Amino acid sequence: MLSRLSSLLGVFVILISFPSTAGEDSGAEQLLKSQVNVMAPLGQISNWAVFRNQLKTLKNSGVSSITTDIWWGEFEAAGDNQFEWTYYKTYAQVVADSGLKWIPILSFHQCGGNVGDDCNVPLPVWVWSLGSSEEMKFRDERGFVNGEYVSHFFEPIHQQYAEAMKSFAENFQGFQSFIPKIYLSLGPAGELRYPSYYGPAGWSYPNRGTFQVYGSSGIRDFRAYAYDKYKGDLTELNRAWHTQLKDFSQIMFPTDSDRFFADGVKTRYGEDFLSWYQGRLVQHLRTMTRLARENISPLMPELLLGAKMAGVHWLHNSPTQPRAAEYTAGYYKYEDILSVMKELNVELTFTCLEMDDSDKWRAPFFSAPRSILEEVSGIAQRIGLPINGENALAISNNPSRYDNIASAIRLFNYKSFTLLRMQNIVDWQGRPTSEMWPFQDKILRPFSINWTLD
Repeated sequence: MLSRLSSLLGVFVILISFPSTAGEDSGAEQLLKSQVNVMAPLGQISNWAVFRNQLKTLKNSGVSSITTDIWWGEFEAAGDNQFEWTYYKTYAQVVADSGLKWIPILSFHQCGGNVGDDCNVPLPVWVWSLGSSEEMKFRDERGFVNGEYVSHFFEPIHQQYAEAMKSFAENFQGFQSFIPKIYLSLGPAGELRYPSYYGPAGWSYPNRGTFQVYGSSGIRDFRAYAYDKYKGDLTELNRAWHTQLKDFSQIMFPTDSDRFFADGVKTRYGEDFLSWYQGRLVQHLRTMTRLARENISPLMPELLLGAKMAGVHWLHNSPTQPRAAEYTAGYYKYEDILSVMKELNVELTFTCLEMDDSDKWRAPFFSAPRSILEEVSGIAQRIGLPINGENALAISNNPSRYDNIASAIRLFNYKSFTLLRMQNIVDWQGRPTSEMWPFQDKILRPFSINWTLD
């Protein structure tokens, strides 16, 4: 979600699946049949009776599935390989009894600190004993050390992810008939990105955010990347970068990022740095997908894999730092990321479908969520990558937000849509809230195949 302030983002989901209508008469009235799924609250359910009533209302309203974060900080909190699935098994059974489908998110990220986080679930404490803070945590250009997600450079953590995935599959394979899909948490807020914008680190909207690779592991990896790219030829590197380095060990990250965005982004050095920076995200996507195929797929072979990307929409049209927020998050060339998802058969979920470009040219925001959505959606449509969507912020008393969502769905044949979030449309007693009615009118009734009158 955001997605959390990745479009000011958030991560809980209503998923709507749509058949392709490409090539049909856009002027004709179309009835897109789909599945609608709602994401559950972030925190644990404390009253199962209330939860059952809420699920019944969702089911009767035409919703098909519910999406739930399964927190690493809860199911393996006690220690390495000490898995506790009792709560989530109860959860799965309650959802199954309701007649809804269940879409879990294997949440290897922290809950807390992002917009919309209303619970605090840190990573398991024991995880941080596997290496030093320098190895395991992201360090930004200002020295802030982030523990939302283990750094992509710390490869020993892959074994822990593999063990958790295998344990999940072993414990939930009996439920696979009503689990159509699972999301892999690939970064903060569960999204494939760096923790570049994070309030506790001093970030506030609409600042650009910070590069996150300033630890020793990052610089070693970038030097190795440059050495390989230029085949160990320092003369060629100096010619390309307009530098006078004496040794590859002198290669450094940008020391002044504001200046880098002003005059370094379009240099060969800037292109190499940003390509490498994004490339590490793509490598992480490949690794996590491989681990899931090896540890989940053998026991749950029909399960689809999904990944989320944030709609980082601010500063997109900045006259001084265009796309700076996207670049610090790791989004340099969207097509490169989406092409790998297509190759790996991983479905994309993208955020901010409810937003428009009204601040596109207004300082200091220069916010263009619709432009970014159209860029990413157009790429996905062109290469044949299934794309799903979600709103970035909870919608309250603003029907035009649903109009924006419906427009995006129809224009780009979105396979699914993710609504943020369950408690916005059903109250604590399981009754529809006032927000349910515009949602039904503009999304559920036009798109859902499970619509019933109660």
